[in-house]
Amino acid sequence: MIARDQRPNYVTVLSVIKAVGMLSVEKMCGMIHGYLVKIGFEDELSVVTALIGVYSSRDIRYSWRLFHETVNRDVVLWSAMVSACVKSGDYVKAFELFRDMQLCNIKPNHGSVMSLFPACAGIASLRYGKEIHGFCIRRMFYSLTNIQNSLVDMYAKCWDIRASSFVFRGIVNKDLVSWRSMILGCIQTDCLEEALHIFSEMRFFYQPDEGIFCELIGVCSQVENTSIGKGLHCHVLKLGYLVFPSIVTTLLQMYTKFNVVECARMLFDDLCQKDLIAWSAMISAYAQSDHPDFAFNIFRQMKLTGVMPNAVSFVSLLHPCSSATTHHIGESIHAAVIKSGYTSNTFLVSALIDMYCKIGHVKQGNAVFEENPTLDFICWSSMINGFGINGFGEEAIRCFSNMLSLEIKPNGIVFLSVLSACSHCGLEYEGWNWFYAMEEKYRISPSLAHYACMVDMLSRQGNVAAALDFVRSMPIDPDERIWGALLAGCRLAHESFDNTEFVAKQLIRLDPQNTSYYVMLSNLYAEEGKWKEVEKLRHMLNRKGLKKYMGYSISV
Repeated sequence: MIARDQRPNYVTVLSVIKAVGMLSVEKMCGMIHGYLVKIGFEDELSVVTALIGVYSSRDIRYSWRLFHETVNRDVVLWSAMVSACVKSGDYVKAFELFRDMQLCNIKPNHGSVMSLFPACAGIASLRYGKEIHGFCIRRMFYSLTNIQNSLVDMYAKCWDIRASSFVFRGIVNKDLVSWRSMILGCIQTDCLEEALHIFSEMRFFYQPDEGIFCELIGVCSQVENTSIGKGLHCHVLKLGYLVFPSIVTTLLQMYTKFNVVECARMLFDDLCQKDLIAWSAMISAYAQSDHPDFAFNIFRQMKLTGVMPNAVSFVSLLHPCSSATTHHIGESIHAAVIKSGYTSNTFLVSALIDMYCKIGHVKQGNAVFEENPTLDFICWSSMINGFGINGFGEEAIRCFSNMLSLEIKPNGIVFLSVLSACSHCGLEYEGWNWFYAMEEKYRISPSLAHYACMVDMLSRQGNVAAALDFVRSMPIDPDERIWGALLAGCRLAHESFDNTEFVAKQLIRLDPQNTSYYVMLSNLYAEEGKWKEVEKLRHMLNRKGLKKYMGYSISV
């Protein structure tokens, strides 16, 4: 058009600006802006508004510059600048701008208000949200369905599900967005039963879309609710939604979580158009269920169909390669990773380090680590842990020191690897030093996993009494891992009867269905000749309906 010397009008210009925004090419944005100034469109309010929106996703400084240079600002321009602040994450500035707008005698419209709701959710501020809610009622915007939908979403994201439900119940003309916002709000606030109740209501008015099904099925996977998950599967089947790869993939992941790989495979085989996500999900399903051969077969089939693997596919494949029988396949996958150009992906680098270290090839793991110029916390943690599990405690500490020398501030995961390495390698002095430094120097509060490492370290050294005193002084309640580490220490160090009995009883309290703890305690009583206590434990097992399974051997 320009080559033919035809001057564009502002409608054409707006279309071009929108296209530039969708392309996300910064250089092109500057070129178009320069051309618009050249042909005299820099004062056109609609054009300036569009440019503010485009610049907001790149560099908001240019948006502010355009805003300040515009003299006659209308409500649309003000609203665009408020929205630009929200997009860039400057939520407080968005509210300030909204107030300034009214001080300049510009009356906000419902579009101005709509752009503020994500800001309320972004800072999780109920106070601001309620103020905007009141403003909508005062300005007569409250009856608009899109405003009410935004309020439902905002209250849910601010964790006030009661207020969200109150607004939802008051919507006269509920649309699909209304129902979806309420269902997702319940899911976000961990109200699964309420989400399912809303979903049941919705079916009388609207047919649920694939997005809602994916969300609900995903929640069933998280809470491991098999009955509801299967019910949703039946509903999806009835509606004919199994043609959607997104729904099939979510169901596949759900059955993988339920450890029902056969159902996952049936879904996968029936899917006509398999995308990369579906292939990767099936590979992951077999990998997680300890079927490496099937995972590799799926990988080969995927490549034969012309679908190229991504980093997620490779990470899933490396998971089952941490044994002596499959390490040669892991090396082949490493070669494929290099060929595919994913060597800079930190998740893959970490998975490769884990794989090599778990099969005892620490040198190869360290080579992968050192060859990567962009190391993150996961890679450092994997390498420190790899040294630790192979007995190279000093190398693990040296690796951690190298990380600190690069002025990389460690997080809780890295400290977990350091403490675990100290525990495995008997570096008690270093373990205590870094445990105290974690909170005193780096302001990281120890979690149960960190405490478990310290208990394990003491128990491995035979200091069970010290470990027990440490557990009693913990500011948080110990879990099964900690008492399990103590029990292992008691048995290794032949600890006193009283301490061993106390630890075993704590384990029974935390996991009353685990018969191995009852058996261990029963054997302890038998060794001490306390046959009445042995009989009591047997009666307790019978009363609870628990059964001790006898050990057996298989002759080869």
